[in-house]
Amino acid sequence: MSDAAHSDAHAASHEESLFSPVEVEQFAADDVEAGGAIGKMLSALFLYTVLAMGISGWWTYNAVMSESNAAEESDKHDDHGHDHKHADEKADH
Repeated sequence: MSDAAHSDAHAASHEESLFSPVEVEQFAADDVEAGGAIGKMLSALFLYTVLAMGISGWWTYNAVMSESNAAEESDKHDDHGHDHKHADEKADH
């Protein structure tokens, strides 16, 4: 039974809180403040990501359209050159 009495005394000393109720309330308040700061940081990073993806998408679209328009202009000039060659060949005959 001496082991049980020693164990009970040891358990009773651990049952006493390591922190006072005021310290526990301060921990809870600090947790709320940290959670709010983390939430704001994650929101800002999300908005930054959406903005960066929007700019990247717009830039890519413009680059593709510009390249497409340049290819169409090149094709028009090539077709125009072929028309002159055919016209010159017909005139020679």
